[in-house]
Amino acid sequence: MTRIRAALAALVFRLQALTMFGYMGVVSFIGVEALVVVLGFTTVLPIAIPFVLIVIAVAYFFRERLRALWTALLVKLGRREA
Repeated sequence: MTRIRAALAALVFRLQALTMFGYMGVVSFIGVEALVVVLGFTTVLPIAIPFVLIVIAVAYFFRERLRALWTALLVKLGRREA
């Protein structure tokens, strides 16, 4: 029984460390202020937090492409000069 308890405690410790490193990575992507807003969202729909963070991370990685698409869309609509 003691070995099972020790193994379970080690597993929980590793999962908590992994979660902490995940949040640290998100903070480095979106900044502390944005993370506070995202974590404030947990009271509304807690299950959506990982998905929101994944979407934010993907948007961060593709931000240059998104910016180019946005500029192309504005030019196409005639709202901005190229």
